[in-house]
Amino acid sequence: MSGQEVTGAPDGLLKRIISEKRQRLRKNVHILFLGLTAAEADPIVTLLRGARLAPRGQQVQSAEEFNQALSERSWDLILSPQVEGQFGAKEAVQILHRLNKDIPIIQLVPKSTSQSLLQGLKARMATVISLEEQELLLIQIRRQLDHLEKRRRLRIVEAELAESEKQCQQLAELSKLPIMYLTSELKPVYSNPAFSEQFGLEDHNSLQHEPLDKFTILKDRDQLKAALQESLENNHAIKTELKARRVDGTNFQATFSIQRAHFMNQNCLQVIIRPDSINNAGSFESMDPTTGLYDGNYFINALEKAAHRALNGGSDCSLLYIKFDNYSALQSELGATGSDIVLADVAEVFQQKINKIHLCARLDEGVFAILFHDPSPDKAIKLAEQLCNAVAQMNIDVAGTTVQTSCSIGISSINDNAPHYVELIDRARSAADDVLNDGQRGNGVKLFELSTDEHDNIDDSSIKMILDALENDQFNILFQPIVALASTNGWGNYEVFLRLQQDSEEEDVSPNVFLSTMDHADTNTRLDKWVIEHTLRRVAEKLKDQHRSRVFINLTAQFYQEPEALNWIADQLKEHRVPADMVIFQANESDLSTSQIQAEQFRFGLKKLGCKFCIKHFGVSENRELLRRKLKPDLVKLDGSYIQDLSSSTESDKAFAALIKQLKSADIGTVAPLVEDTRLMGKLWKLGVDYIQGYYLQPPGPDMNYDFFE
Repeated sequence: MSGQEVTGAPDGLLKRIISEKRQRLRKNVHILFLGLTAAEADPIVTLLRGARLAPRGQQVQSAEEFNQALSERSWDLILSPQVEGQFGAKEAVQILHRLNKDIPIIQLVPKSTSQSLLQGLKARMATVISLEEQELLLIQIRRQLDHLEKRRRLRIVEAELAESEKQCQQLAELSKLPIMYLTSELKPVYSNPAFSEQFGLEDHNSLQHEPLDKFTILKDRDQLKAALQESLENNHAIKTELKARRVDGTNFQATFSIQRAHFMNQNCLQVIIRPDSINNAGSFESMDPTTGLYDGNYFINALEKAAHRALNGGSDCSLLYIKFDNYSALQSELGATGSDIVLADVAEVFQQKINKIHLCARLDEGVFAILFHDPSPDKAIKLAEQLCNAVAQMNIDVAGTTVQTSCSIGISSINDNAPHYVELIDRARSAADDVLNDGQRGNGVKLFELSTDEHDNIDDSSIKMILDALENDQFNILFQPIVALASTNGWGNYEVFLRLQQDSEEEDVSPNVFLSTMDHADTNTRLDKWVIEHTLRRVAEKLKDQHRSRVFINLTAQFYQEPEALNWIADQLKEHRVPADMVIFQANESDLSTSQIQAEQFRFGLKKLGCKFCIKHFGVSENRELLRRKLKPDLVKLDGSYIQDLSSSTESDKAFAALIKQLKSADIGTVAPLVEDTRLMGKLWKLGVDYIQGYYLQPPGPDMNYDFFE
């Protein structure tokens, strides 16, 4: 097959595909289907599974069952209609309110109207939506899960904040610097032992209610009050040089560092008093000797504080990440000394053009950074463009040689939605890299912008990409071993994966990523046929070399619902001379549940052909027992969420063991996916699982070459 690149794909699409492809473990989502039948719940399960979620659902029909379910575990979401005279969403809200449980409820209605939405929101539903609007339903489910996760994180953070405040007080007690906390009315609420020692207080609590300005000389008191008031009103960290006064009347020069803080469950001002002898000792340590700018450590500390201030609002600013486009070449041509001369000259230009209110530093060897204290991103962009032009126009003399250089500048906004300061640097660096890599070859400016939602903007272009790839033979298949925990009986087993070829530097991509949430029956069927045909061809080649391996081939619902699917499979088996019992077709439990009649017909036909049948993602549907009895599969592949939950509690182990025992009694083989370590492998063996699969054994590869110890 050719290795040429796929053309015509939107940039955002491929980035989203590759990002999702790397998520090998799906996110478990525990859902209560309140008042929904299995036939109504299964399409939702299928929808969520296609969206890279692992739904674990339970049906509830009464208040008793609802209370019982709430007592058994923590739930992430409740989906429910409201049917008159039956236990439904409104009654569930009342129970959750009484128990003070935070579980979002999405109310399902036959048709969405503004009136139904208004009534639902008044009844404290998370949202109201029609079951027929599947794409909108998926977006709302994702949004509610995201909001729930953030609320849970917030509760954890609040607990951690309380613990941090406790630790801060303990650290303040041990600090050698005088520290005082003031209320918003500038009344002291706490001073540490070092404060008493520095100011000569015999009793630590003797002057705890005295105003802070009492500990400065008379002429500096107005300056201190003004600094305190400015920090309080503008949320600024301020340093001011004052002459402090001890209780015995002696004075000393000190730096008063003032900033907002949270102490003893209230917003306060923290004042750290650094005597001049301590302040001056490390003043040169914060400078970069080559450029005369601040060094990286000093800048990082300032950036962290700026990001923290911005979270409270009203302190927006910007980070400018300045990367020299040819720094490596300068080092090679001029050596370390020559490149330092270039950096020093550029730094001098920066100092001339940048107001001292803004912090400029050398962040790394060929990287400068600016903390631009202005809320306007447009002004930050304008400054960056001026700096770019100034650097590009410089003619720098290095030992008689004229040197020119340029830089790429990435800008990251710092506001009340700012991430951790490390992420701010990554964002600005990414924007600077884009300037250098997007055809501009540097010497430019870019403001970092978050990409659009990874689940938006998926249209027919993705389908066109697949069809083009089929026409140009740009797909390939990979094989991942499925290993027996007991005797192999001379068989090797592989699951077959379809991948879209990328260039040599990119990982191949599964087309299921961008087909799973949409209904493209013809495209899915064509892909299934391509996989079956090429897999049988590879199995036939192996048979010529006396290698017998069974293959697990995934099917979409659209394929097995085709009337001619079985005849086509029979023709392919004959054409490639592959024994039918070497092929195991597998389909999603949720898909099978929503198309039971077609599934039964297809399963009956496979049995006549001699092919094996496997239900994958087994255990997520309320219909799993009904499907097991009707379809009588040869094997089931358990849903990955069972494996991920296996070590969480002894209750998970007991439920899993009961499930395996039930399947064994029905003479059905079991496959456990997502096996990542030997400890889990040992537990599965003890519980009686027949086969295991996962990256611990071997990731999917181009060949069927696993050593099964036959």
